Amino acid sequence: MTETHAGPTDSTGSTDPTESTDPTESTGPTGAPGPVESAVPGRWAAPRLLHPTSIRRLGAVASTQDEASALFARGVAAPFVVTAREQLSGRGRLGRAYASPDGGSVYLTYVHRTGLELARRSWFPLAAGLAALAAVASAVGEDGVRLGLKWPNDLHTADGRKLGGILVEGRGADGVLIGIGLNVRGPVVDGEGAAIPGAAWLLGPDGIRNGDGMTGCEDPDALRERIEEALAGSVRAELEALESSQGDAVTAGTMHRYTMTCLTLGQEVRIDPLGTAGAEGARPPSLYGRARAVDDRGRLLVDLPDGERVPVDVGDVRHVRPGGTVRTTTDAVQGVEQEDSSR
Repeated sequence: MTETHAGPTDSTGSTDPTESTDPTESTGPTGAPGPVESAVPGRWAAPRLLHPTSIRRLGAVASTQDEASALFARGVAAPFVVTAREQLSGRGRLGRAYASPDGGSVYLTYVHRTGLELARRSWFPLAAGLAALAAVASAVGEDGVRLGLKWPNDLHTADGRKLGGILVEGRGADGVLIGIGLNVRGPVVDGEGAAIPGAAWLLGPDGIRNGDGMTGCEDPDALRERIEEALAGSVRAELEALESSQGDAVTAGTMHRYTMTCLTLGQEVRIDPLGTAGAEGARPPSLYGRARAVDDRGRLLVDLPDGERVPVDVGDVRHVRPGGTVRTTTDAVQGVEQEDSSR
């Protein structure tokens, strides 16, 4: 295992697997982060990163969530990041299993210790999606196929292909684990070697970021580490912006940036309930409507055909194509997805 400290321009190595780094001891600017203006009119920009973040890089693990959880339980100071080349038991929402083979993706868990009560953490999952978009732009550029977020935080292309997913879990009273899976090189295949329909990837044949020299010839380990470092910085910046505003996404600028990049808004959607069937075996019915907005709690506001507007905070959201065909892209990514238990 190796450990580095990722910051805007800093990356130093450590080979002590038991070392715990307190970011407050690092040199650099201090104070609360805030949003910055984008150089491109109409584009969102993430807050600036302030401190380095410890990254522990592993080989094959059960899951980065499990490794990070064990380290946090042992008292390793947060924030820190755990990454892996391969996950043997990668999981997503409701414990769903996902193939996470060696070499093709980023598997990362960011561990955060929050000062906010549970009710004020509702924007954490959405902010993680914003951070992942910013990290992709920082590491491999923005030219190519447009990317955005399918509510709450799946990374999608505008035509509905899935690049990555996010899993958010709580640990104890103040621990938050944010797992991020990104398809770096493609084509993306399942555990049996079959191509996964609806998947997107950054580099390789039909990669959405091929160009500007990013043709897949770069050393894969160096590229993966650059993306990991960008993720560590962007997740920390987004979470610290929310912490400094007491979870107020409007004040932090999170709500504005999210609204600008959410692909779900304006779409006809089907919302399938999560969880198991009720006592009599019946599931709540799916909702159909048009996604109109995101409220100050991060909930998706959907206008139903009868004119009622309902807030949605949990559920599988599917974009519906004209004519009623659902875009079934939920399983089109290796790695991890959104976990709603933290909301």
